[in-house]
Amino acid sequence: MDGSLRRPRPTRDLSRRGFLRLAGVGAGMVGGVVLAGCGGREEQGGGSGATPRTVIRFAFAPDPVWDYMNDNGIIVQFEEKHGMRIVTSATWDEFTFFAGGHGDIVSSATYETPLLEKETKIKTVTFGRYNHLRITPLARPESNYETLADIPKGSKIGVPSAVASTQLWGMYAKKLHNLDFRVGGGDFELVVEDHFVMPELVVRKQLEAALAIPEAAVPFLRKGQLKVMYGERAPWEIYQQIGPNPSHKGVMGNNFIATADWFDGHKEQAAAFLALWDKGVKDWRANQDKIISTYPQHFSVEEKEDVEYMKQYLAKHDWFVDSVFLDDAWIQAETALYGLMKETGFMEADAPTPRFEAVKPPAG
Repeated sequence: MDGSLRRPRPTRDLSRRGFLRLAGVGAGMVGGVVLAGCGGREEQGGGSGATPRTVIRFAFAPDPVWDYMNDNGIIVQFEEKHGMRIVTSATWDEFTFFAGGHGDIVSSATYETPLLEKETKIKTVTFGRYNHLRITPLARPESNYETLADIPKGSKIGVPSAVASTQLWGMYAKKLHNLDFRVGGGDFELVVEDHFVMPELVVRKQLEAALAIPEAAVPFLRKGQLKVMYGERAPWEIYQQIGPNPSHKGVMGNNFIATADWFDGHKEQAAAFLALWDKGVKDWRANQDKIISTYPQHFSVEEKEDVEYMKQYLAKHDWFVDSVFLDDAWIQAETALYGLMKETGFMEADAPTPRFEAVKPPAG
């Protein structure tokens, strides 16, 4: 591919492992790559008299599909076709990005959006989906823990945060097992730790279990020193047991979320933005093993054996969506999650339901 169609690569460590170790998921703004100033909303295309392109300011964690599209010239082609320019900032802190007025679109989880709006005082629109939540409890195989209900009360369990995915699992624990699962009280001693530290602590028996991303535990999973609880079911599969639609594939760890002001004035650009990512997830499905081998840093694996294990794991437990576009039935089932969070005390009873909107793919 012609190098002119590639974006410049960042020089600092923007791997998933690097970001998680520096900041933790959802904690602390990490300065990344900003490909253009955040103040401009239009920029000239090439040549005199060219039509200005709409600038979309987008914050996202480092991602293998984005790198694949970049390296194959797909991003630039979409920008030229749709008259837009996507200005990216690498960050795990969507709250700061929005609150500071630095962006139009961020990636955030379904269960975090109410807090995002509350903390930033900014109305949002969730208009696309990308990754399912993949944080599931890990335990030692010999413990025979299949669910949280099997773990003795009072045990130490590692969690990545006092909020976010920990609260979602608190909702599951209450709804499925009538357990009080929260930091600072409840039926267990929840210890906030780094994703990449918790698996080893479980293996060393310093924790009975831990909520962690699977890629943080690959060497231990590969060697049979850890297992994924709940029969290796992902959070969206567990939600199918208690949500309104047993076939719903949701509980998103990454949605595409825009400020309402930007979305209402740029629906065509929002559709084009989603079309780019939809192309990306289709390429992911067609080239999954190749992408993992080419960008292993985004899956936090280095050794050949771990790369191969990651390929096998994702072949069975792929957290990428089939399509980034939403429809009304999916929105209804996904937003029912908020009712369960309110019912179990993990969302304020009077909190408004964030706005979700289905966007049609652009013509052509």
